[in-house]
Amino acid sequence: MTKKFYQLTAEERLNQLNLSAEDRAFFFEHQGKESAHLIENYLADFALPEGLLPALLLDGQKSMIPMVTEEPSVVAAASNGARMAALGSGFFSEKASQARLTGQILFHDVDQKLLAKRIEESKSRLFAIAKAAKPSMVARGNGLKSVAYRVLDVRHSVLELSVDTGKAMGANAVNTILEAVKGDFDDLKEQIAGAILSNAGQEALVSVSTKVPVDAVGGLKQAEKIVALAEFGQVDVDRAVTENKGIFNGISSVVLATGNDFRAVEAAGHAYAARHGAYRSLSSWALTDDQKYLAGQLTMPLNIGLLGGAMAALPMASKNLLLMGQPDLDRLKKLILATGLANNLAALKAVSGKGIQAGHMKMQARTLAIQAGAQEDEIAKVASRLAHETTFDQAKAERILGEIRTHDA
Repeated sequence: MTKKFYQLTAEERLNQLNLSAEDRAFFFEHQGKESAHLIENYLADFALPEGLLPALLLDGQKSMIPMVTEEPSVVAAASNGARMAALGSGFFSEKASQARLTGQILFHDVDQKLLAKRIEESKSRLFAIAKAAKPSMVARGNGLKSVAYRVLDVRHSVLELSVDTGKAMGANAVNTILEAVKGDFDDLKEQIAGAILSNAGQEALVSVSTKVPVDAVGGLKQAEKIVALAEFGQVDVDRAVTENKGIFNGISSVVLATGNDFRAVEAAGHAYAARHGAYRSLSSWALTDDQKYLAGQLTMPLNIGLLGGAMAALPMASKNLLLMGQPDLDRLKKLILATGLANNLAALKAVSGKGIQAGHMKMQARTLAIQAGAQEDEIAKVASRLAHETTFDQAKAERILGEIRTHDA
């Protein structure tokens, strides 16, 4: 009997593709044992570079931050922002975050008054059902914490279950609880559109702040320029999108490095940025009253975990947590947000100062050198020559590489 594509081994899938021997060998060399069990129709590993932010000061304690990203200058910007913040008190937090994830049972075309009354009267039973569905969570002090019924409009309403997920991100656990609780409404199954977790995470808000000496950013006038630029992120959607993208340069790279779901984190962040009806920057910056410090703050939902999911199957994720000093979940969340705020600070300083293009093009020179075929020590030589050019492209990189090889021959 012929196997279906998903039933094949990674090597068998590769052999079915119309590839040259050279290309087939390339993909085969990039296959890994762990990854083959993580996704469907696995073919090969796609590697991204990992850099290190060597020192980020949070609540008086320094941590190294691994960052996985393909974009030039992201790690350099985070390091620069962290350095400027450390000239003050670094980054700091005020309170512990919560590990809360909400699950929703979605109703349509029900008698909303009757359903609201029914839910209110059956809360103790719903808690019992949730406990029976995930008793181990309850034993750890986690599990279902609240039940709420919310009317959206005349046709649509939602039963929301707030679950303390502990050290795990908890998506599977929440969905298991939802399925169990949904069974209590079997008589309304035709009116239930679905039961699924929400990634919005507004019960899992995390905040970090910093106070940077104005001298660290180039003086009072430069600090005022940074504040003026940041204000555009609060009044213009287009500017806010770009500013938040810069924040997620830092956040997503650390989320990815720790084996967490960066897509869920970004979706929650963008939704939170639009919570008041208009999309705004997630960060805010202002001068302190004495004008000696530039104060920055970042708040957003952050649902991540230290257990389960891809983390258990990705050795690099556990090693990266080791690099970070094995932080507890609360500190990990705050380290991630502080990295995003560091990127934000560096970007605001660059854009409001000499401009961001010079730094970007310096990093782009390395990429062009690699694309031109430069090897090992040739990369730095080509990039250095390109950096002194007024404009450069791949053709110029190839010409410079040819000159270097002719000279070294």
